Amino acid sequence: MPRFHSLHAKILFGYCLVGLLFVALVVSVLIHFRQLETKIAEQQRVADFHDELRYARRMEKNYLLYRKNGDLAEAIERANNAVALIKELPPQLSDTEVQANANEMLEDYRALLIEMANADRHGKVSTEVTDELLITGTRLLSLGEKLDAEALDLLEEAVKAHHRNLLWTILAAITLAVAAGVLVTRSVVKPLRTIESSLTRVATGETGRLDHTSDDREVGSLTDAINRTLTELGERQKAITRSSRLVALGTMLSGVAHELNNPLSNISTSCQILLEEHEDLPADMRHDLLAQIDGEVLRAQRIVSTLLDFAREREYERRETPVRQLVEEVLQLTRNLTPTDASIAIDIPDGLQIDVDRQRFQQVLINLLQNAAGVISAGGQIRIKARRKTAADGGGTVITVEDNGPGIAPENMPRIFDPFFSTKPVGKGTGLGLFIVHEIVSQHGGTVSVNSEPGQGCRFNIHIPDRPEPKNTENPT
Repeated sequence: MPRFHSLHAKILFGYCLVGLLFVALVVSVLIHFRQLETKIAEQQRVADFHDELRYARRMEKNYLLYRKNGDLAEAIERANNAVALIKELPPQLSDTEVQANANEMLEDYRALLIEMANADRHGKVSTEVTDELLITGTRLLSLGEKLDAEALDLLEEAVKAHHRNLLWTILAAITLAVAAGVLVTRSVVKPLRTIESSLTRVATGETGRLDHTSDDREVGSLTDAINRTLTELGERQKAITRSSRLVALGTMLSGVAHELNNPLSNISTSCQILLEEHEDLPADMRHDLLAQIDGEVLRAQRIVSTLLDFAREREYERRETPVRQLVEEVLQLTRNLTPTDASIAIDIPDGLQIDVDRQRFQQVLINLLQNAAGVISAGGQIRIKARRKTAADGGGTVITVEDNGPGIAPENMPRIFDPFFSTKPVGKGTGLGLFIVHEIVSQHGGTVSVNSEPGQGCRFNIHIPDRPEPKNTENPT
């Protein structure tokens, strides 16, 4: 295929090629039809010749039976017509000698008819002329039937040849059209398929931009436009994620402040005891108080470190992370958002790992736990489970966050992951929580599903697939 640097040129070339094939097919069919028409015309001349002979013989017999001069004149006229037609017979019919004999026999037959007409005018028609006329007419009619049969056979062969040629022409046209279509498709669809596969990798988070893989101007422009769109979407997603994280931080600050108040109170109490009674206290008690102060300081440091770690802006980076540790860190930030008498059950096997971006997946769990904490009533329960999932196409990790709240109304189920959709009163929710969950899970190439019935609670299932191991492309040494 010629080297084109434009999809428009490639498609135009394909259309022109198919158009030329169509024209060639039409021309070929017209030629075949013309040849068939010629064969039909030739067979028609032979049939007319045969008809003239039969009609002449019929008039001849009528004359011999009824002695009407009009019948004999008609027979002579038909014989003259046959003489004119025999000169137009196709040369490929029978052989030259046969046609020459037919011409000579026809001349003899016509001469006998004329002789009989002359003899009739004088009233002297001899038996010898009549017998010779009958014999010559019979032989001539047999020869006419033979020529007609040969012409019909030639016509049938021509029709069969026409069918064969038409079939081969159609097959050749289809083959060439398919070949042209494959060439155009490979040159047009291949770069588009490459873009599609690149977009799939973008959707799974493997890359953030598309590489230029084609010299076609349209494909290059499309790639640049998609890259600009991806950049803009990435910035907007970061902004939405940042806003959602700030909202979560604002919601958690009161709980974190309360969580920090406990170790600070314990530190204050221990310090007051040491200040007031340090001379009277035994050495081991002073050591215990100092150890308590140190423990509470470490506890406060962990709370602040977890909060700062969540608030800090980081680039997307997936790593193997212990699921239980990740959940416990999130619970440390959200513990005070749940009702005081509510329970949180954790069912996570020891050593279970998940391949995620730590900070972003914290956001997922925080959003789900905030939603669960906001709907359960006093004495409610939240369950967090995790397990490995194995499949033929690759394994992964499934995390389930379940509550026994009122559930989700059926009419709201199709919209719960839509941005800015919220069932909370105005001012109580942004409608971005589950949207952010869906976006982050999708960025990891995973899926999030929900099962809920009114009054039966709600269960969110998150599946994060394992990343495929990179293929070793090095040649073995």
